[in-house]
Amino acid sequence: MNWRDRLNRFMYGRYGQDQFSRFLLVVCLILLLLSFFVRIPLLSILVLLLLGYVYFRMLSRNVTARYAENQKYLELKGKVMGLFGKGGGSGIRQGDNMIFRCPKCSQKIRIPCGKGMVEITCPRCRTRFRKRT
Repeated sequence: MNWRDRLNRFMYGRYGQDQFSRFLLVVCLILLLLSFFVRIPLLSILVLLLLGYVYFRMLSRNVTARYAENQKYLELKGKVMGLFGKGGGSGIRQGDNMIFRCPKCSQKIRIPCGKGMVEITCPRCRTRFRKRT
């Protein structure tokens, strides 16, 4: 049995890597580079704790809890990116659809993904607005 088969067998049933883990690894790398220039012992301890948490998440067998953490991260990331993006924020992706909220009455509207810039008419209040899918 080669090393790749052993690794696959070891990782079977474990959560693995997701977007939140990648984000934490980038933060860990930035803090590590910062710790080379700024000699603060607490920063090095923070890097080690953060790296330990990343490995804990990747090797965890509690897939539902790690999935929920990743979904919370993606939701927060969507809100933050919506503040800086075009059009004041995008919708939430759900399968092959995007869910948008009407700016006037907050009605949820489902639009298929991949249609580009579309003009949406709210079925409740007839407000028209443009969003990218």
